[in-house]
Amino acid sequence: MNRFSRNTRLEKHIPLGAPANPGGSTPITGNTFAAGASGIAATPANAQGLQGAFGQQYVEVLLSSAQILALQTTPVTLVPAYGVGFFIKPTSIKMILLAGSAAYTDAGGAVSFSVGSLSMALSANTIFLVTTSPSRRIQLVSFDAAAVGVGVLGTAANPPTEDNAPLNISKATNNFAAGNGTMKICVYYTVENSL
Repeated sequence: MNRFSRNTRLEKHIPLGAPANPGGSTPITGNTFAAGASGIAATPANAQGLQGAFGQQYVEVLLSSAQILALQTTPVTLVPAYGVGFFIKPTSIKMILLAGSAAYTDAGGAVSFSVGSLSMALSANTIFLVTTSPSRRIQLVSFDAAAVGVGVLGTAANPPTEDNAPLNISKATNNFAAGNGTMKICVYYTVENSL
């Protein structure tokens, strides 16, 4: 019997009894492995907090027109925080705008993705400015490409600001005006130990 037959090609094997990856919908709450042949459950060495997710993770979030229009005043959580001692490391983000009957109007201010103070802004908000349906536009974002050769640098703190922080999308200034349509955001990420 293959206990890992349902794992995708991107997932590492999860120890027996470890909580399933919530895919961004529910926080991981377990920190004890299931009982083995001896009948004794084993608590891992890092039992001070939650177990990390294993391997590449994936989540899809559909932003409504109302959410897009309010990105500056109301950031949207794409991946919830994983707990103290862990941080979310986005590797790739795919944005797909499904245009409505009117294009969004941009008064300026970058759309950005952030985990604590780790932030990556789009160089332009052009993806949101598609005119009318049935048009679609796709943009691929590499979180680490914010500063090629340097990467993204967080703010020094103890614990760091990325520790136990969600991955959000927001707009720096000036909400989009008018317009309608929806956006599907697909996030590929790993959960890393911040200690």
